[in-house]
Amino acid sequence: MSALDDLRRSLAQPAPVYVCVGDESMLVREAIEAVRGAVLSGGLVAFNHATFTCGEEGAAGFAEACRQVPVMALRRLVEVRQVQDGNKAVMEALLAYVQAPIDSTVLLVSGLKMPAAIGGIDYGIRVTNQVKKTGLTLKFDGEGVDPATFARARAKPWGVTVETAAVQRLLDLGGEDLDTLAGNIELCAGFVGTGGSITAAVVAEVCASTAEADVWKLTDSIVAGDADGALAELHRLLEGGEAPHRLMASVAWQLRQVLLVQDAMRRRLPDREAGIRMPPFKLRAVREMVEKRPVSPSGWLESLAVASRRMNSSRAGDRRVLESFVLGLVVRP
Repeated sequence: MSALDDLRRSLAQPAPVYVCVGDESMLVREAIEAVRGAVLSGGLVAFNHATFTCGEEGAAGFAEACRQVPVMALRRLVEVRQVQDGNKAVMEALLAYVQAPIDSTVLLVSGLKMPAAIGGIDYGIRVTNQVKKTGLTLKFDGEGVDPATFARARAKPWGVTVETAAVQRLLDLGGEDLDTLAGNIELCAGFVGTGGSITAAVVAEVCASTAEADVWKLTDSIVAGDADGALAELHRLLEGGEAPHRLMASVAWQLRQVLLVQDAMRRRLPDREAGIRMPPFKLRAVREMVEKRPVSPSGWLESLAVASRRMNSSRAGDRRVLESFVLGLVVRP
């Protein structure tokens, strides 16, 4: 049973403290989302959820937030993020709190790892040992994760299957990094559509084709609301031989990355924790664009879903579907 399985099983009756650390950021993110989903279902989320980031002023204030009473809910959730950056004040407060946690609060501590010893005291080990008595501590480093099983699990929510040869091809391209593997599965799933199958040929066509930078020129125009620029880039790519289905999958992946950037900015999440995968120079540019022209996640995701259904129902009008999709996003952020 994996660490995520252990976590999900425990959430039937949430523990008062969870420590989720590891260098597989995607698994840590999934753990965080699982805890949020279980603890914050129902009730007034805005009043029952507080986040503190180690390395920022006031992080040690999480303990006081933990003592607040839930508002119209059984529990409140308090998060302490980037624990690897925790200073002496934070770690002392954390050690004191986990010795006597509040039953009506779930404290979720996450990050890459516990911090190194401070002043000769290894608070990380002390906190971890104490949490084993009062809660659950989990390490997400990818050890014991079978890439083939992982790939098929990631494909299932998209309604697609993955052939064994395709998994090997994916590993050849991106290694065993789970973030990369998940991103490529998403690209391929968008290409084959619901009910389709990801084969080695699909992987070769989708993941080793269009230069990412070329597609970003199109995506940038969409985000900026530049209809003329978006159509010009779209036509340039299509006339250069790019298949509409493949291009649609690439654009969809990049648009989801833009949404992740915007969400991370609003929630003050670290890029790694948010699942953002783009070069620093591109990340800076995207941040500037969404600050100037915020996008509507619901509008974009609805457009993506409609375009994907239309794209996969009739190949005859692929190009027109793609043009309509791009224009729709430009005029409706």
